[in-house]
Amino acid sequence: MNQFLYLECLHIIVLNRENLRPLRPNNAYTLSTRIATWEDLEEMERQGSWEIEPRKLEFFNQGDTCLLSYVDHKLAGYTWAHANGRPELVPGLVLSVPREYLYNFAAFTLPEYRGCNLQSFRHHELLNHDEWKDRKGMLGFVLHTNYSSKKGQDKSGYTRIGSIWLVGRKSHFYALIDGNLRRMGIKRISSSSSAGMKRECR
Repeated sequence: MNQFLYLECLHIIVLNRENLRPLRPNNAYTLSTRIATWEDLEEMERQGSWEIEPRKLEFFNQGDTCLLSYVDHKLAGYTWAHANGRPELVPGLVLSVPREYLYNFAAFTLPEYRGCNLQSFRHHELLNHDEWKDRKGMLGFVLHTNYSSKKGQDKSGYTRIGSIWLVGRKSHFYALIDGNLRRMGIKRISSSSSAGMKRECR
């Protein structure tokens, strides 16, 4: 059936600023962040252990931001943000979303640094960055079958605000966007009109 019919459900999630999880007051580690440069990303791609592939370098050239996170001054992971209101969630699905939200995607943490509260820390750092401190929050998505990702996003303070069903073929599908999302102004736009990006929020 999958050879002939593409059927997928994306749960759209939001993390509003007021729902940011409190940071640990007595963290045993020194946490810090900075915005990645092109040279940083090229070096991470060369090392091969950071899941930085050519497509992410395209994202960077299209204006997206990679926020690097450090534990005790050692690079531990990153998260990406799209700020232009036209993210591509999956290939062929570009959405127009409210500009008061960032689109947060493609988070990564080295295994040895998991448990250091980096995900919540990066959320705080993104929304309190000078460039985005006026944003209401962050949007993302998880596949309806990705239970571990959904659990992690619940712990981070994200809440589900609606779903998008994709029906058809992978090369050409319909996107059924539920009413709550449409009322927010979320709608499908032509992929040719946006440089956009994909990636599930993790």
